[in-house]
Amino acid sequence: MISITSNGQPDIELTIQKGSESDRQVLLGLKNHESLGDEVDAVYIYSIAEELFAYPKEAGKIVYIGEAGRKKKTGTRFSQHISTEKNVGGDTGTNYTLSHLYWSGKKLNLKIYLLDSKGNSKARKSIEGQLLQAHMKKHGSHPIAQGASGESYLVSTLHNIEISTVLDGLINV
Repeated sequence: MISITSNGQPDIELTIQKGSESDRQVLLGLKNHESLGDEVDAVYIYSIAEELFAYPKEAGKIVYIGEAGRKKKTGTRFSQHISTEKNVGGDTGTNYTLSHLYWSGKKLNLKIYLLDSKGNSKARKSIEGQLLQAHMKKHGSHPIAQGASGESYLVSTLHNIEISTVLDGLINV
């Protein structure tokens, strides 16, 4: 049975905010964090520090739930989440919504929980899935930034996209 090694306490916890001493550079520093080295598995939760989102069942702070595991330096995953600039970013690992929240000056918390899954990606993804199910059950939807990464959601692409008048009318109901 795969478990979180810290009994529910984050192994790493940090806050980032644009323009503060703890900006996105802190995420770059996780690349060399002693706990996030080679073949380390983790699940992590980003939340917004100073407000709640009005989810359908109950308001909440969580904006993204993810998992990470790398053969080399698992900590490198965290530097991908937020674009390098407000309107520039071509990494498919960047999360558009997290980037927008960060570049808008929102204070984001990141909690990382190490797993004892030892490179078992199926087990790691199972823990992530259970966290997503728990969020869905409690709040009535996935976290707001879930699904906002990948080829279709590149920061640079979305910044430069032209939306037709018809499509704009459909989404401005």
